[in-house]
Amino acid sequence: MTVAPDLVIDGEAVAGGAGRYPVFNPIRPTEAVLEAPSASERQLDDAVRAARRAQPNWAALPVGERAARLTEASALAAGQVDTTALARLLTREHGKVLWESTMDVETLFGMAGAFSPLAEAALVARSTMSPNGTRTLVERVPTGVVGVVVPFNWPVSILGNKVLPALLTGNAVVVKSPPTCPGAVLAAAAALAGQLPPGLLNVLNGPDAALGERLVAHPGIDMVTFTGGPAAGRSVMAGGAGGPKPVVLELGGNDPAIVAPDATIDQSLADRLIAAAFVTSGQVCMAVKRLYVPTHQLGAIVEALVERLSREVIGDGLREEVSMGPVHTPAARRRAEAMVSEAVAGGVRVHRPGAVHQADRDGDGYLVSPAIVENPPPTARVVVDEQFAPLLPVLAYTDLDDAVRQANDTTYGLCASVWSGDPELAGRIAAALEVGSVFINDHGMSAMDHLAPFGGWKSSGVGHELGEEGMQAFTRVRVVRGLPPEGAGQDGRGSTS
Repeated sequence: MTVAPDLVIDGEAVAGGAGRYPVFNPIRPTEAVLEAPSASERQLDDAVRAARRAQPNWAALPVGERAARLTEASALAAGQVDTTALARLLTREHGKVLWESTMDVETLFGMAGAFSPLAEAALVARSTMSPNGTRTLVERVPTGVVGVVVPFNWPVSILGNKVLPALLTGNAVVVKSPPTCPGAVLAAAAALAGQLPPGLLNVLNGPDAALGERLVAHPGIDMVTFTGGPAAGRSVMAGGAGGPKPVVLELGGNDPAIVAPDATIDQSLADRLIAAAFVTSGQVCMAVKRLYVPTHQLGAIVEALVERLSREVIGDGLREEVSMGPVHTPAARRRAEAMVSEAVAGGVRVHRPGAVHQADRDGDGYLVSPAIVENPPPTARVVVDEQFAPLLPVLAYTDLDDAVRQANDTTYGLCASVWSGDPELAGRIAAALEVGSVFINDHGMSAMDHLAPFGGWKSSGVGHELGEEGMQAFTRVRVVRGLPPEGAGQDGRGSTS
């Protein structure tokens, strides 16, 4: 069993003040993968104080210098990390297949260079002239100390999506890693923190939600960015309201995909839809969760999806021949199987053609055989709730107005996709969908554009990540009125970000 990396507080690796706890392998739940550190309340206070000390000097640097330093720190950190070993650790503590873990780990260290131009553009100050002839300066300045709560599903890359923009815009950070798979996050974040000024990046961990609740409510935290479920997101918003402090919440989705009547139903389409729906065993917020197809094409698309799914091998993500790992927790497995049982009990046809790897068949891992649920009623749990598991309901529609109505009939509003060979038609459908992001002939992680903002409508979240808008989420607006017009004299002011 591995001993997980220590916490990072004020540039130092420190043992957990509240001891350690075991983290188990989802494919073999009795196998302890590592002993993870647990932070004490005093260590949370220490981390916040360290961040508050470090932040002003960092914020005083021009944004271009911060970008250069962070890009260099990322490169140096990447050279110190054995990404192969870290990816294997992530697969063992998380369950996902190795290629996904490798991508998750490697993404972090290349993000700073990609994000830097966005930060510089987001922090450009602007001036207006008031009626009395004086100039008003509108500038964006760092929020201060950011609390970052990282989810379990793509923990290292999501760490980068949050921490790097926060640092680029002049903030200091206190991170809480996911308690059920903290090892890779602790190791990657410690490597980056070691190349930065002490206190700028602090990393904590704990066995349950208590640490996160204390972090959110801590008076020394100026804003919070969180990715997780709607219930936890409401708790974060309530905790931040005591400040009050701004929050950015990405809270999952029940993403619809609409196959238009003109779309060609072939194996290529099935391949892309399966990839979009079942990545990380369906445990991705922007995965396809509901598929809408014309009534007359229902049989053809179900047949194509089932054929494609029959090639999946479910089991230990470290095995080369395995293409889909277990879900992350026993609760996730129970929830998924309850949805399938409800559908079957209601007379719905469920297709589960995937094969469990021979070596994993007799174990007690959290395996969920991927399922195509054929045309369940719209009130079924597998349709209404976000499955966060490898289950895909395929639903028939009579016309495109019916498809859009069904797609929008949800409390979620993260992403959607339209599949059509007619760009004009796809654009009209996209414009009617009540979501923050619409993909055309693609869906999810493979189609993400870091230059554009990402965020959800309705119960899928508040605020944005990525793009200039995501950078600006880590800033506040300061307005200085009464300055002389430009060229009339030196005001000595400019963006301090």
